[in-house]
Amino acid sequence: MAEREKARSPRAEIKKSAQPTGWRRLTVPYDPLTSLVLTMPVFLVYHLGLLLTDLRNGADLVTGLMVQVLDRSLLGYVALTLSVAVGVALAGRHLRKRDHHALEPKALVPVIAESTVWSFVMLVSVGWLTAQIVGVWLSMDHAPLLQLGPRTLGPLERIVMSAGAGFHEELVFRVGLFGGGALALERLAKLSTTRAALIAALVSSLLFSAVHYVGALGDGFTIASFLFRFFMGLAFAALYRFRGLAVAVYTHTIYDLLVFFVFGNT
Repeated sequence: MAEREKARSPRAEIKKSAQPTGWRRLTVPYDPLTSLVLTMPVFLVYHLGLLLTDLRNGADLVTGLMVQVLDRSLLGYVALTLSVAVGVALAGRHLRKRDHHALEPKALVPVIAESTVWSFVMLVSVGWLTAQIVGVWLSMDHAPLLQLGPRTLGPLERIVMSAGAGFHEELVFRVGLFGGGALALERLAKLSTTRAALIAALVSSLLFSAVHYVGALGDGFTIASFLFRFFMGLAFAALYRFRGLAVAVYTHTIYDLLVFFVFGNT
């Protein structure tokens, strides 16, 4: 028994050292698996909220496919949405248990708190930076950055669309274009990690800004709003790289909610 306990102690030390606490938590990004599990509440708010609105986020590449596969079955859609969230959570728990690391679902509270701070910081700092370039402060009266075309959104629609932007836009532009692009440049073009990340951040942020002007619900183009969104894209890319997916998703969601409910005028 003593030998068995002694053999387990290194694993316990690894588990303990792998979970930084306090201020150290702010220096270590949440790992991808933990981040994905922590974003499931945002995923559920958006995908279940779609049942109560006729809108859909432009970066949402899966809902249309889900509806087609399920032959427009409402019950099937709800069941599949809940199954995805539960499946991700259970898979994350199993994989973490196998690797002898805790999953950290309790990290959701500090993630939301940190993301709230970042959303305020980014709104002010990116607005200030854009104002220095274009010479005009971006107020919501002159640059409604989150308006979906001419349509005014109701409270429920604002919540659902904020969750959709936070979840799907971070998956597409930060995980796919930024993270995947940086990895491809590093391995295929043999660029250094830093150079690959910088190029991927610039390209993904340009596309992130540009996509807001596409389609029937796209905004009218202005240099000020384009630059603002481009800089926000860079900021989200930095959050994703240094703090993880969960912080990027919640910061994006909370930022949208702030603009819609606090700083918006509609």
